Amino acid sequence: MKKFPKTETNRFNCPIQLTADLLGERWVLLIIRELFLGHSKFSEFQENLKISKSVLTSKLKIMEHSNLIVKKEYQEDNRRARNEYFLTDKGVDLMNVMGAVLAWGNSNLVDKNEPFLKIVDKNGAPVKMTFVNNEGSSLNINDLQFVL
Repeated sequence: MKKFPKTETNRFNCPIQLTADLLGERWVLLIIRELFLGHSKFSEFQENLKISKSVLTSKLKIMEHSNLIVKKEYQEDNRRARNEYFLTDKGVDLMNVMGAVLAWGNSNLVDKNEPFLKIVDKNGAPVKMTFVNNEGSSLNINDLQFVL
């Protein structure tokens, strides 16, 4: 495995730490997954995730406060008004993170004999994530490094 040179950085302004603090909140990545799958209603999140109302409410507030989602009121016939949730542009930007987590999990954790989540193109063909440089050439781990 490639070793990266040690450098000092402001640990409190590290993008990895800041992202981990937000996305490491239990349930947040799973709610984002549900949003990417097209679910937007509180009841859908609760049913699909088997999460309590109070915990779900708390996590949605964190995500809204962090500007990952917005809520919009809707009302079905003769029912009280409810909220639906949608990813903001900032939330949609998490597609790369979700794709990387998904690809790693599919390669290293899931049982290949069971159905599992994939990202495909509009024709249903599998896609893969890669790093590319400004010229569009694919890069491997030996071509990359973290810098301050």
